[in-house]
Amino acid sequence: MVVEWRDVGTVGLTLRITPNKPIWYLRRREMTIRLADVRDLDLDNARYIAKQIQLAASRGRDLRDVASVFDHLILPDRRVAPGPMRDGFYRELEMRMDEDLARVEKARKLPVRPEAPFWTWKTLTEKFLEYKLPKLKAKYRKAYKHYLELEPFRAIADKMVRDVKLSDLERIRNAIGVQNAKSAVHRAVTQSKRMLSWAWRFHATASGLEELEYEWWNRLSFEYETKERTHAPTVVEIARTLLLAERYAQLDGGHKVYAGTLGALWGIALTAQRTGAFLQLRKDRLFDASKTNRRLRGWKVANWTSDEMKGGRDGGRPHSLPLPEALKVLDRYYAQSGGKSPWMFSGRDPKKHTTAGSLNHFMYRLQGVVWDHTVRQKPQRSGKPGPKPKPMKVYPNLFARYNVAPWTLHDCRRTLTTLLDDKRLGGSATAILGHKTSTSRMSEREKLAPVTEQHYSQSQRIDLKAEGMALWVKTLLAAYEKERPQVP
Repeated sequence: MVVEWRDVGTVGLTLRITPNKPIWYLRRREMTIRLADVRDLDLDNARYIAKQIQLAASRGRDLRDVASVFDHLILPDRRVAPGPMRDGFYRELEMRMDEDLARVEKARKLPVRPEAPFWTWKTLTEKFLEYKLPKLKAKYRKAYKHYLELEPFRAIADKMVRDVKLSDLERIRNAIGVQNAKSAVHRAVTQSKRMLSWAWRFHATASGLEELEYEWWNRLSFEYETKERTHAPTVVEIARTLLLAERYAQLDGGHKVYAGTLGALWGIALTAQRTGAFLQLRKDRLFDASKTNRRLRGWKVANWTSDEMKGGRDGGRPHSLPLPEALKVLDRYYAQSGGKSPWMFSGRDPKKHTTAGSLNHFMYRLQGVVWDHTVRQKPQRSGKPGPKPKPMKVYPNLFARYNVAPWTLHDCRRTLTTLLDDKRLGGSATAILGHKTSTSRMSEREKLAPVTEQHYSQSQRIDLKAEGMALWVKTLLAAYEKERPQVP
């Protein structure tokens, strides 16, 4: 048998009595809310809660949340005495009710799992680059980022990392191969695998990879082998190239090569340094070499910081190189380019140094190889023909005409090494080229220390470098003078 009694003083408040227990309910049109057992909630408190729920309904609040908050706050204090003490209790209760209700509503908006949502491929790339780029030298960061943001990766940008499959990565690898060189595919594959391994090891939960037992992406591969470069131009070929560069600095129909670019070509040939670092030589980084050795009077010492030098796993090392007095040829080209730039080899804008691209294009032009700018022109559209591209310029192959085998600027390093090795100055070559060595077969005099702070530090072996530089420069300039009649 079930009996229900309605409170005449409070709309909807109902006492439902069953054989087991009496329960307070609040009946509304849209729902019925269970309040509490009569033995736990007296009539006055039941009426108070019912009225507060009705007030909350007019404010659009979740009524079940309001009931649960009151249940939590009132039941422990249900024996509060009537009168003034109960009135004070109600005032405090209303303040606590607002705080707890706000807390309940905020909790409902939080994700069920604190790690959700999981990372997408785009998020993974952003997180990994935030971690990785600060560890790289500034000049390498742009390229590293480029390979992880190649256009084919957009296909999975919004896909959860946990849902990416080997087939997705293989499809992207193949797409990159269509648009880019093999070396770019190799870099993109290698870096994306490292990125996934980083997420699996250090952010497994956030990336959604927590349940993986092994790194399946290591199965992704690309057949690629770097070709070992063994070609070394002869000293005569380098000398003839310098003569050709000066004689044909301006070809028919083409612009004249800037003085800073010619000076840089001479500098690379005379020092055999890596192009990237050498072109960053500043005028104020040339020091008087006689401070360390009076025999080097008139010489200068060029200095590069560790950030400017190429570095392996242990990073770059500061590098210093003595330049013989004969290298005044570099000062001549510096003066021809304006003589005001902070860079030893300035571009047309004196605030910037000439680039490796300018040097390489000049070398290509001497070999008759010219970039065809017409292939990237957009095709003519109906009604909007637009300007027609000019035909590609055709230049003669001066290398072939003057019997010079094709070579790159980096090849000078092998020529210098061969020459100095033949003169038993292999240690000097190693020091000049900035190579780190721990070979015990070399004498202590020939070893190059890996770190230094100033160009005159003993660890830079300025005297040892000067011995090799003097021989190399003397040999190259002698060949230049001897070959001059061959390039009228």
